[in-house]
Amino acid sequence: MKPTFATTRNRKRFPLIECNYHSATLSGYRDHCAKPLAPSFRNISRQYFQKEARRDFIGEAILFSILVITATVPMVSGMYAIIHLCRAFGAL
Repeated sequence: MKPTFATTRNRKRFPLIECNYHSATLSGYRDHCAKPLAPSFRNISRQYFQKEARRDFIGEAILFSILVITATVPMVSGMYAIIHLCRAFGAL
């Protein structure tokens, strides 16, 4: 069963609310921010790029260029095949 409010008869008035609200106080609460225990993502990435990334950069750049060339060759071949297919359908 639904509760009935004091405004069910007269809809022009707002419902009654409880006005005796008191906010709770927290004992022992300090209002300053806590220092984060873990280093930030920016500091982790800065340390990585300063120390480890410099050694591996040339090898990874060469490997990346080989992968790009390897992926480009079939894509170009596929484009030529699509062009020839369009020309064949255009001649019909």
